[in-house]
Amino acid sequence: MQVAAPDTMRVLWIAAHPDDEDTNFIAWLARGRNVNTAYMSLTRGDGGQNLIGNELGEALGVIRTEELLAARRLDGAHQYFGREYDFGFSKTAEETRQHWPQDSVLNDVMTVMRAFRPHIVITTFSGTPRDGHGHHQISAIIAREAYDKAADTVRFPVARFGRPWTPLKLYRLARFSPEDRTLAINVGEYNPYLGLSYQEIAADSRSQHKSQGQGTVRQKGVVWDYLMREDSRVPAPPAKEEKSIFAGFDTTKILVRDARVSPPDPAPTVEMGAVADRPVLLPGEMASVTLTIYNRGRQPIHFQHDLGDALNGGTIPPDSSRRWTEGYRAGEITQPWWLVRPRTGDLFNAKLDGIPEDQRDRKNWEVAVITQGGRTYTISAPVVYHYVDRVRGDVQRPLIVAPGISITLDQAVAITRANAPVNQVVEVTLRSAYTDSTPVAVSLSLPRGLTADSLPRALTMAPGGTRALAIRVHGNLPRGTHQITATATAKGTAFSSGYIPIEYPHINPQRIYRPSTIAITAADVTLPAKLNVGYVPGVGDNVAPVLQQVGVPVTIVQPEQIPGTDLGRFSAIVVGPRAYQASQTLIDNNEYLLSYVRNGGRMVVQYGQNEMQRPGIMPYPVTLQQRAERVTDENAPVTFTDPASPLLNSPNKISQADFNGWVQERATYMPSSFDSHYRSMLAMNDPGEQPNRSAILAAPYGRGTYIYVPLALFRQLPAGVPGGARIFANLLGGNTIK
Repeated sequence: MQVAAPDTMRVLWIAAHPDDEDTNFIAWLARGRNVNTAYMSLTRGDGGQNLIGNELGEALGVIRTEELLAARRLDGAHQYFGREYDFGFSKTAEETRQHWPQDSVLNDVMTVMRAFRPHIVITTFSGTPRDGHGHHQISAIIAREAYDKAADTVRFPVARFGRPWTPLKLYRLARFSPEDRTLAINVGEYNPYLGLSYQEIAADSRSQHKSQGQGTVRQKGVVWDYLMREDSRVPAPPAKEEKSIFAGFDTTKILVRDARVSPPDPAPTVEMGAVADRPVLLPGEMASVTLTIYNRGRQPIHFQHDLGDALNGGTIPPDSSRRWTEGYRAGEITQPWWLVRPRTGDLFNAKLDGIPEDQRDRKNWEVAVITQGGRTYTISAPVVYHYVDRVRGDVQRPLIVAPGISITLDQAVAITRANAPVNQVVEVTLRSAYTDSTPVAVSLSLPRGLTADSLPRALTMAPGGTRALAIRVHGNLPRGTHQITATATAKGTAFSSGYIPIEYPHINPQRIYRPSTIAITAADVTLPAKLNVGYVPGVGDNVAPVLQQVGVPVTIVQPEQIPGTDLGRFSAIVVGPRAYQASQTLIDNNEYLLSYVRNGGRMVVQYGQNEMQRPGIMPYPVTLQQRAERVTDENAPVTFTDPASPLLNSPNKISQADFNGWVQERATYMPSSFDSHYRSMLAMNDPGEQPNRSAILAAPYGRGTYIYVPLALFRQLPAGVPGGARIFANLLGGNTIK
């Protein structure tokens, strides 16, 4: 087909997760060829692990969103997201469709396709089972369907999705199957104007994924990356003969430049600043904002700035500035726009509008029109609070809009033993956005059976201050789900929600709001007698606090503390998920733990990955497949292969009911085979697969007991699943493995 020459080349990369993007190609396109490039991730990575903090779920999604935006600031591309919630690993596209309706995902991609209007579409994955993860498969399947149907105005009406578009070429990344490549590109090209190769830029971009441990080394020299052409609607050579991703386009008019030989545009000589007189505003409140336009060039400029009902303007001589102050009225509370409304299933309840994430906040920026040397253009700046940190130096933070009082509780979900004494501390955090000292009264609404000490509490909040309260709650609760609600009253207004600040040096700060409530599950959990548990924390590990909630005495033991700790005083030692993967010190000190077991102790090790096969970590060997087995269907049937096992009978009688209401998965990184010393008691599998019997493996070792647990209890306990707590209690003792 004959194609009119485009004015600006646009390339859209589509994948499933934040770290599925190929930063090498993105940097090569955006920085190396000055191509308008965008990356679309269907998810925000909410279901993963966090290596820089304890935030999980939607909070982790906020962190990973900001990490992608930080990456794009380095490699020069735009960023889009779908509405899909990362519900966890899935093995097939069909399983993923059960969580993400295919029409909904296609609508999301089509919205971006019509808005960004790419000439070239690239996918990371193939859309086949060899992609492994069901999310990966769906991302490629949907990308191809959107590529094929982007011009269909019957299925995708203009009124909803925008003007039709026809993307002209489709590629997929061939890094995972280089034998399929049709195009090889040296992404290690050096750019003398930047002083870096595109791989070096990409390495810095990739290293922004700090929550996922994605730090990447800079490489000098040739670095090849590969693409496979899947379709072309332009008169390009046969795929195997193609020499350029741009083959077939009219490059006499298209804006594709080799940035190695084309000097970059000069840095702007006119800049704008907008600094607020305080860091936080109440909704509807006015702040004083100082605006400054700096003319750092050698020519005078003329500017105009819209004041709402008038224009402020004038001429600024070279190497000068113009400063003035105006009022700024706060709008809505500052929070991630996609979290304003609760999720519907595994889709965020936010309407996509085709605006890139990196440009979404610009609607609130200050804007000025500049005329300079016969050329007219606009400049803009966010409203920030500007201050000096004695360690970090110059700090600029976006102006925040917050409620007068934020009230949050230390947890949203808790679990306790039914009809047993409750004696827990509820930690309340108050944050004030008022500019004066404010009296605040704090009260708790408690379920029948619980009382709290010294309520209501009265205190005075300093301007912009933060206070923490510890309120002891005691009594007992019948079996079931109950709720605690905290309320703060100030200046005649009752506040019953608050924000969790998310702040790390490499990303812009964000705040997540949630109701100040705790959902408490009272479960029938019997604990072994004389418990005293040592706990070695793992990765993203929130199990120990839940054990304490159900009455287990827990002492945290860091890996480096193991040699100097009297391990014999513990009735059991628990090792958290992926702890061996995260800590070489734990591996080095593991013999102390195994010696503890040989001398009569009980050790419970939650799941690990391939490191568990290393000699000296487990007392007897196990084997994991290269792609480890797991049961991702949280409702998969569970077979009791050894119903008489002590671990299923004492002190709690485990039944099928204990596997009801599970979240995300049944078990993960399950050994495919194990030494005969281990006893197995459960079998489970995803649909169409063979049963795996290694969800719990227990073995006598010396005079003690070693238990390995790929069963996903690390997910069930923080979610308040009663069966998870009952099973974990049995692992801690009250039975003997022979």
